[in-house]
Amino acid sequence: MKDWTAKRLADWVADLRPERIPEEVLAKAEDCIIDAIACAIPGVDVEGAQRIHAVAKSNYRDGEAVIWFSSERLNPTAAAFANSASASILDIDDGHRYTLSHPGAAALGHPGAAVVPAALATCTAETQGIEVLAAVIAGYETCVRVGMAEHRKSYHTGNWTGFGAAVATGRLSGLSREQLLNALAITAYHGPRVADLTLSQDMGANVKESIPWSVVTGMMAADLAAEGFTGCRDALDIEERYNPEVTTNQLGESFLIMHTYFKRYSCCRWMHAPVEGLLTLIKEHNLSIGDIQEVRVETFLQAANLNNSPDPTSMESAQYSVPYAMAMAATLGEGSLMPMTADSLHRPETVALANKIKIERAEDLDPDFPACLPSRIFVTTATATYTLTVTQPWGEPDRPLRREDLVAKLKTLAQDRISSDRVTSIVSAVESLRYGLVGPLLETLEGN
Repeated sequence: MKDWTAKRLADWVADLRPERIPEEVLAKAEDCIIDAIACAIPGVDVEGAQRIHAVAKSNYRDGEAVIWFSSERLNPTAAAFANSASASILDIDDGHRYTLSHPGAAALGHPGAAVVPAALATCTAETQGIEVLAAVIAGYETCVRVGMAEHRKSYHTGNWTGFGAAVATGRLSGLSREQLLNALAITAYHGPRVADLTLSQDMGANVKESIPWSVVTGMMAADLAAEGFTGCRDALDIEERYNPEVTTNQLGESFLIMHTYFKRYSCCRWMHAPVEGLLTLIKEHNLSIGDIQEVRVETFLQAANLNNSPDPTSMESAQYSVPYAMAMAATLGEGSLMPMTADSLHRPETVALANKIKIERAEDLDPDFPACLPSRIFVTTATATYTLTVTQPWGEPDRPLRREDLVAKLKTLAQDRISSDRVTSIVSAVESLRYGLVGPLLETLEGN
């Protein structure tokens, strides 16, 4: 058989042995699982997620997979579809920050909201937890590499996250090497192939980055491959779409899951540096909102080109508005972004401050993206102008978090939604995965 890129990925996935995975990589996979669950706790009640839940329940057969934070069980694909929606709808889910040696090689988007729901929906209570961790690691590695290899980069995660769902599902389902190859090849043709989200004037739509639908196509690809359905084995070698050299560069030498970042605020990651910078300047110089005459943000092209509405029409639209997110944090408190909720929209004081915030592209910052997310923030009062540059906001791989930081995020998102005892049980169950079965974790996720 020719050494297709999909074959090399499938072979690596099949050969991944849990006992050979370094301790720090297993710990990172635990972090990613904790974070995906944390994001889903408030996300489960958001209208966009609820719409996907309704469609999942009406269009898929019954099954035993847990719908997180509900009393319902569904077919694994339906459960993962619903749980992915809950994890991604608030835009507080993890992402990836890494470039290989190839210029321009970077995956733009969020793997966790696809890979973790697919893995947990595929396993049963009797599945060994260490196998779940290995499946999550394999899913991250695969989909991030495919995302890096795309020639026409777009900020549309669903174009590549389905590959992670296919691999996580396929590995836990016991697919052979040939079946894993076909699962990847099928995903390449069945998965979303959508233009950059930031090109749309309707950023507030529920589709966001098509992550939940990519989970459906990836898991269905694994099921199809298990039945003998075939894909074009050279799908990841077609250079119109991919650079195969990037996909497999340094494969097996390290683990890309280690370059995952985590988010504190439920808005586009490109906006976190300006929010953090404004809050820092207000605190350091003891400023009141009334003191602020103008805020100017110099940032890279992609952040400057977000919708940046000072009075967004929907919560999703607000997640892509730099001035409104900054103004929310300043006027309503940092907690208003942990997570963002619909009742934070159209606040007069927030809109007034957002109208004082000007977003400008700084060409000298463009080359730093996506390796980092630089922004310069200038806050002008009647007596002075204060400035700060932020390049590595909270949760970046180069500014690594402790487990306690992620648990604190989980507790914040869980507040008034689930009990503190249940939060403790979730963390304990995740931390016990490598030593036992996944059943205890699934039990913590079931029920309102």
